[in-house]
Amino acid sequence: MKGRKIITLLAIMCLVFGTMTAHAETKGFDFYMAASMNDAGVWTATKADSEQKAYVTPVTISGTGRIWAEVYTISPQLSCTNPVGIQNGEENVTKTTAYNTTGIAGNTYRIIAGDTECEVTSATFKVTGRWTP
Repeated sequence: MKGRKIITLLAIMCLVFGTMTAHAETKGFDFYMAASMNDAGVWTATKADSEQKAYVTPVTISGTGRIWAEVYTISPQLSCTNPVGIQNGEENVTKTTAYNTTGIAGNTYRIIAGDTECEVTSATFKVTGRWTP
């Protein structure tokens, strides 16, 4: 009887620990910039896994044109991902971008955006959303 209880307990523990998943840290951002400018606000998040992709989801967008967002290391500040374009009409569309250097679980990263290609045609461009390194 005692042996069955131990086996049952072990089976339950295997089931519980086998179904646990890691959840990546998702944070918000709020880019606000004039044409031909960058917004290097401090929006940081910690990478939770070894997946070599970052995700950017704009939720609200105002202004016309397109800006580009990238994930960077904190110090030294180096670009880690390929840039993703964000423009009106892409609200709630998740953009996936690959790391161009190895993204390391546990490291803190930041997201930066700018009108690096001079594509903003309105006086200002604002995007709020969320991102996951």
